[in-house]
Amino acid sequence: MSVISRRGLSLALLCAIGAGSHAVSASASGQHPHVDRREASRIATLEASDADFQRGVAAQRRGDLSAAIAAYRVALVKDPHFVESMINLSRALIELRDFEEASGWLDRAAAARPEYPAIHAVRGRLALERGDESYAIDELSLAHATASDDVEVLTNLGAALVLKGLSLEAIELLDRALRLDPYREQAVLNLALAHDHAGRPARAVYYYERFLGVAPSADDDRDAVARRIAELRDFTASPVAETRDIPRSTVGAPASIEGARP
Repeated sequence: MSVISRRGLSLALLCAIGAGSHAVSASASGQHPHVDRREASRIATLEASDADFQRGVAAQRRGDLSAAIAAYRVALVKDPHFVESMINLSRALIELRDFEEASGWLDRAAAARPEYPAIHAVRGRLALERGDESYAIDELSLAHATASDDVEVLTNLGAALVLKGLSLEAIELLDRALRLDPYREQAVLNLALAHDHAGRPARAVYYYERFLGVAPSADDDRDAVARRIAELRDFTASPVAETRDIPRSTVGAPASIEGARP
């Protein structure tokens, strides 16, 4: 699930809901409902908060997390019930590793709209970043139940499963993630690690090489991956490979992705 780009309920619907509640009081007092100043003020506030939210989305997509956080905070001052702002703010805070505040905003979002699927996806990623793979699997599985084709959810759930030693289950999910987005480099690397951890050196080499083909040249994992490819090739070329243990991987652990793209 990428950065949320709009409200779950449109401004028009929110305003219509508000207009219905104000119309009774306005009519009872002899005022025409269309000139209710409180409703006009509410509409203006919602529009202003939505504009701040859109600024946050644009900043987050271009990687300016500080500007995104500032914009979401302003949107939430104007509309304290703006759940999409809470979720996107949590995403940005996780990127900056401010896990405590991110958790607080996710709790507020869940209290307001507990059924919102993106809350489980972001809570799962937060748990993964904190090293709580069991809770990450629980939350990401809930997200996956309602978003089975979401590449971010598939990649992060796959990472959590590998870290829990459930590599075969992870492979199925990560394969699906790559069918949906063949160039998502973290999904490729996580799939290579899943095959590596499952004792499948030939498949691991294939996906490690594929990772080198899609990862940016400055990616921190490239050197470790190149070394691992050499280790596994040496191992599989050995005439006694079947009687030896596969050398321990020096590539880092599977990692999560934020999922946001322009």
